[in-house]
Amino acid sequence: MWEGTPLFHTIKAKLIIAFVLCITIPIALISSVVYLDMKRQIQQDFLAANTKEVAQVDNGVSIYFNSIRENVLMLANSALLKRTDASIKSYKNETGTVKINALANGGLEAELAQEFKRYIQAHPNTSSLFIGTELSGYTQYPEKDMSSHYDPRDRPWYTEAMKEPGKAVITAPYILSGTDTIAVSIVTQLRDMSGKAVGVFGIDTNLLNLTEVLKEMKIGETGYVMMISAEGTVLANPQYPDMISKNVKDLDNKTLAQLSEMSTGQLDVVMENQNYLTNVYTSPKTGWKYISFIEQRELNSSIDHIFFLILIMSAVLGVIALVASIILAGKFSKPITTLIGNMQEIGEGNLTNEVPSHLLQRKDELGTLANSLQSMQLSIKYLISEIVSASKKLVASSEQVSAHVESNIVAIDKIAENVKEVASGADNQLMRTEESAKGMEEMALGIQRIAESTSSIAEFSLDTTQEAENGNNTVQHAVQQMSNIGVSVEHSLSVVKVLQDRSNEIVKIVDMITDISSQTNLLALNASIEAARAGEHGRGFAVVADEVRKLAEQSSESAGKIASLINEVHGETNRAMESMNDVNHSVSNGVQMVQDSGEAFQRILQQIKNITEQIHDNSAISEEMSAASEEIASSVDETAHIAKLSADYMQNVSVSSESQVTAMMALQGSSEELRQISQELTSLIDRFRV
Repeated sequence: MWEGTPLFHTIKAKLIIAFVLCITIPIALISSVVYLDMKRQIQQDFLAANTKEVAQVDNGVSIYFNSIRENVLMLANSALLKRTDASIKSYKNETGTVKINALANGGLEAELAQEFKRYIQAHPNTSSLFIGTELSGYTQYPEKDMSSHYDPRDRPWYTEAMKEPGKAVITAPYILSGTDTIAVSIVTQLRDMSGKAVGVFGIDTNLLNLTEVLKEMKIGETGYVMMISAEGTVLANPQYPDMISKNVKDLDNKTLAQLSEMSTGQLDVVMENQNYLTNVYTSPKTGWKYISFIEQRELNSSIDHIFFLILIMSAVLGVIALVASIILAGKFSKPITTLIGNMQEIGEGNLTNEVPSHLLQRKDELGTLANSLQSMQLSIKYLISEIVSASKKLVASSEQVSAHVESNIVAIDKIAENVKEVASGADNQLMRTEESAKGMEEMALGIQRIAESTSSIAEFSLDTTQEAENGNNTVQHAVQQMSNIGVSVEHSLSVVKVLQDRSNEIVKIVDMITDISSQTNLLALNASIEAARAGEHGRGFAVVADEVRKLAEQSSESAGKIASLINEVHGETNRAMESMNDVNHSVSNGVQMVQDSGEAFQRILQQIKNITEQIHDNSAISEEMSAASEEIASSVDETAHIAKLSADYMQNVSVSSESQVTAMMALQGSSEELRQISQELTSLIDRFRV
């Protein structure tokens, strides 16, 4: 570990963190996925088992009510109940509280009361049996008090039974008067011996046993099932019995209201500060809802234990991962730390430490880094050695420069004296050069006048040459035109020849048509002879042969006319050929004459060009002489000017020599300073140990 680096910024720490994360993150993800999947599976298993169990309970309830339906239909078809008639007392006009006492009324009512009593004794869950007639008569057992003006025909159970004759109908649950007990009525239409509807018979049965049945259902340790009618009335609730017979809409419980609106499904709810998973099941036969409750805490208790074990295993694996990552990170970071130490030694000037051989033998990136470091160390050693050698040479060179500077100072003094003597001679040369310049100017004026005359003659020769070239161009154009005419005539001659050949071919074709017409005429004549021999049967064939003969004669006449026209065209073509040959011969002669004229113009033009060139040469020589005389005059002037400048330069050189002496003395001081710098460089390099 090198100094100044924070702990978590080191490679070892980063490798440890990376290894731990690479192990713990997958473990955490797998654990979470397993936990959530198991939780989902447990909930699904619970909901499936609960739905199945509730369906079995609903099936039992349906069997129970089916048995009551059978009993209702059986009693309604008994001889006793078929005797129902007007003897059943009516309380429609009774006021005040009326007590029904069938046994006291005697007659049929007493017999019915005895039969009803025996049924209740055999079926303890039955609350009462009753009959309502079409004449507003009513009787039941056991007896009870009725309200004034009681008319059974106005009751819902009566109208429902009369709507479905021959069936036992279950009414909506209701509260038995004078009690808090929930009951339902199973009613059916009552007919006499003749089959006439005379009233309604029914059995009231309470639902107290439903609460007991639901209480016996085990939904885990804390779960329970409540039953709600299709109208929202609580029929059974083992956990909260005070809700029984109340409508969920009146309980001020939004959770139950929401559950009562569901036909089936699951819902997570909170009741009494407890989280519950609920499952709603609606009976397909009665429409009643079974709502199962189980605490989430209980449902997740088994999975929580498994999750705790997973956490323990994850922690153990995390510790193992941490230890393994520390070991692995050490294997990676230790070589890097060693190499960093070597680099620090190199930075301090120690080049004697060697890179460990085991690092150089590695085949990974660390081995490459170690070999690169060793190569760098060797390169630095070589560079330091070269710098030491160069610094020594630099010291020796600076001493040599100082010696040379002293020699140059002496030589420059001597040069300054010589320059002064040269400056004196330059003044004398300047005087003689000015006299030569005046003579050259006069000679240059004469040569210039000769050059001007020669230039005028050259311009005249150029105009003559131009006119000759124009004449030659005209002749060449005429030659080209005659050549074009010759080509056109030859082309026309070839066209006329082709036309003559085509005419000869047409003559051959016309001769062939004439031969064919002659043969066709002969065949038509033979056909006519054969048709005459055939008599009546060949008459039609004779007509055809005659028509063919006429067509052959017409073809022969047309071919003769075509042959006559072709012969005329052929004659005209021959005359055109002869004319075109004459024209072609004349054109060829004209082309030859024009070409001869062009060649003559070419020779004239060439002679004029030769004369022009000679005039130009003379003009050029004159101009060159003029230019040369001017250049000589200019050179003499320039020589005079140079002589003057040389005198000035010699004065400047004398001054510069004195300045150079001063500069050499300064250079001598710089050389001494360079020697001192070389010695300082040598002292700096001495701190490296190679």
